[in-house]
Amino acid sequence: MMSNFKIAFFDIDGTLAAHNSGDESSILDRIPDTTRFALKELKENGIEPVIATGRNRGMISDLLKDLKIDSYIANNGRFVSFKGKTIMHDVFSAEQLKMAVSQLNDQGIPFCYETADVLYKNKSSKFIGDSSMVVKTIPDDKVPEDVIQLIIKLNNQKEQLNFNVPEIKTVKVAKLVYDVTLKGSNKAVGIKKILESTGVSAKDTIAFGDEENDLEMFDAVGYTVAMGNANPIVKNRADFITTDVNNDGIKNAVEELQLT
Repeated sequence: MMSNFKIAFFDIDGTLAAHNSGDESSILDRIPDTTRFALKELKENGIEPVIATGRNRGMISDLLKDLKIDSYIANNGRFVSFKGKTIMHDVFSAEQLKMAVSQLNDQGIPFCYETADVLYKNKSSKFIGDSSMVVKTIPDDKVPEDVIQLIIKLNNQKEQLNFNVPEIKTVKVAKLVYDVTLKGSNKAVGIKKILESTGVSAKDTIAFGDEENDLEMFDAVGYTVAMGNANPIVKNRADFITTDVNNDGIKNAVEELQLT
């Protein structure tokens, strides 16, 4: 399959990097060397790699530097940068944030605030992030400025999330972990902003993903690749299924689809 793809969008967890198995490994530790090589080849062939993630810019800064990537869709499409230029930065209103925080506190569900570069939690919060999260503690009566999302972590699998705030939704991103964001927010929003900004046609783009929060991204591009470890729903929607992330999935797709 020879292509004229100009942009390739990549999810991180389960796609570029293996999921955290509960150890203290960093995202960089979980990226196969073959994936690094494949991304380098894409760039050399004129295809711009773009990270598309629910994480904020601060959480992926080391990854961007390591992979030499300067284009990304962060915070589920609410912060977008292409080749170093910010083209979107969306935040909650004070009222939206107040309602969301109130409901989570009433249910005893731990959460942290997510801004463009920093994660914050209140002093009495029981929120515990994974090894990729550096969370700053602030007083209980403080709310950070320019909050883009919240991250919530259920206490156990039996716990039910009962969350209902107008114009706000929850997106499952990992076991027990949800992003709280605006209803219209997803990776596809960020993709459309990049296409508008660059003039690139959707048919000239490709996306790689593994989880349900990648489905909107799949709808916004010309060709889709599901990882071998992907959710069955994602595999059913993909144009091509590659091998697992830890079994050279990105490299094999790049080679099979003749992207280099």
